[in-house]
Amino acid sequence: MNDNGPVLRDIHLPPAGWWPPAAGWWLLVLVVIVLAGGAAWWWRRRARQRPLRSILREIDAIEAAHADHRDDTRVAEEASRLLRRVARRLDPAVASQTGPAWRAFVQRHAHDAATWHALDGLMDVRFRAHPALDIPAVASALRAWCRAALRAPHARRFRKPAAVRSGATP
Repeated sequence: MNDNGPVLRDIHLPPAGWWPPAAGWWLLVLVVIVLAGGAAWWWRRRARQRPLRSILREIDAIEAAHADHRDDTRVAEEASRLLRRVARRLDPAVASQTGPAWRAFVQRHAHDAATWHALDGLMDVRFRAHPALDIPAVASALRAWCRAALRAPHARRFRKPAAVRSGATP
């Protein structure tokens, strides 16, 4: 080496610390948070729509059964039971009502006149000797009514008491 020149030292890097992380790590954390939030939103939305999807499948089954047996009375009974189950989900007290109170409840959740008239015809058809139903109209009205009733904000507020949820008997 040259003795006349300055003495050069080797490069010394400062010790690498873990904080603060590089910008790429911040971006990765942000992406993970957004993905976790999106997954939680999707999961909750799917769970909220599960009862509606089940009911819509049941309406499809009622239509398919009618195509096999052509019994309007049976369709009316099954559709009435379905309406009562949806009503029980919204308000347990209203599901046992009959007459004008039941009609008012059904009408309150029917957003158009066609739905109301199709469902109103269901209430009396079971007691006729030779019932005649427009099955596609009834199925369409059932779908519309169930969608409107289960998507209403009060449909999500009702929660069964703990004793009922756990299956305990009083």
